[in-house]
Amino acid sequence: MKFKKFRILILFLIFFCLDKIILIPSVRSFLTEESIGNPYVESFKNISASYLEDTKYKDKKKVWAFGTSRSFIFYQYATADYNRHSDLINENQKKSLEDYKFFGFAAPGSNPLIYYTRFNQLMDKQYKPDAVFLEVSAFSFNKRNRFFHITLLEGMPLEFAIQYFNDLPSDFAKEYFFSRLFGLSRYKISTKAISTNLFGTKDKNAELLKNFMPSNQMSVDPFANAFDTKTNREELPYSPDGFNDFYLKPTNDTDTYLKTVMLVDVLKNEFYGNYSFNEDNLVFLEKIIERCKKNQIPVVLWIPKVHKNLTNFYAASTFYPSWKSKIQSLADKTSTRFVDLNEEGKIRCDYFQDAAHLSGRCMPEVNAVLLNLSK
Repeated sequence: MKFKKFRILILFLIFFCLDKIILIPSVRSFLTEESIGNPYVESFKNISASYLEDTKYKDKKKVWAFGTSRSFIFYQYATADYNRHSDLINENQKKSLEDYKFFGFAAPGSNPLIYYTRFNQLMDKQYKPDAVFLEVSAFSFNKRNRFFHITLLEGMPLEFAIQYFNDLPSDFAKEYFFSRLFGLSRYKISTKAISTNLFGTKDKNAELLKNFMPSNQMSVDPFANAFDTKTNREELPYSPDGFNDFYLKPTNDTDTYLKTVMLVDVLKNEFYGNYSFNEDNLVFLEKIIERCKKNQIPVVLWIPKVHKNLTNFYAASTFYPSWKSKIQSLADKTSTRFVDLNEEGKIRCDYFQDAAHLSGRCMPEVNAVLLNLSK
């Protein structure tokens, strides 16, 4: 009888203890999927951006490029030396690009929520770009992609969410703040994760995705380890053998299968499967554009070029045309330039790292097109 009397209280205490224990990193890693092929673990910090104050770029026009892993090429290849060696742009475009300095803010599986967070953090520190590139990729708007839930809950620090509360979409705000009250809402217990940790069972798709992530990106804080490492802010000299790419099709059957067939199959399941459009990310994009317009900063919405195996999938899908029309409507509504590099004749470069990622050797031409530099 006494047990029945206190049963509800005991159950509540068990739940409360488990809800708080899940916040311990080692326990969380054991019981949840958060570390399986996932670069997002903790809330992003408003870290230093002193590189934006570098005096050697004081006379340059600053471009901030926000994106997913498809925008990683801005880190290494958007430099004067790579521009000079490019055979995809003419001398006038090379000369025009000398006036610009590009700063990439890209992380694997990123989305407009993360762009919105970092963009406002930088603007609040009184930094101001001369132009902003916003990569838009369809998977970033899918509520069921591998990274969506974790970026939803980890892509914005609590203090930032409180500061910008009035601008947050209502559905996002409800889920975000509820997750801060209850750890089990934020971190879902997963039998797959427990199996992996107990028996060494591998998530094949996650393991494959790791192989296609740039080194050191599967880390605790993508802003600190992907956005703002010293290496990512250095201008490296041109290296003709450093692209690790292929033209149209890899040269051997194994790479062809891994990079253009198997990867597309994994992306279909992990990032595009059961597509459900997230309206909140349109709101975050619009908020960025609104602040840019108030500060007279030009914005370009752009879709990265991908391999034909992936564009063929887009063409056969039902979600892609609808998704693209929503981006076009946002561009029209906000009078923002919108560039789809997959459209015929937009860029000549047909070099790829894999089916989902354009080669760095295409970077000079991409920037020339996004900046609308005359040929």
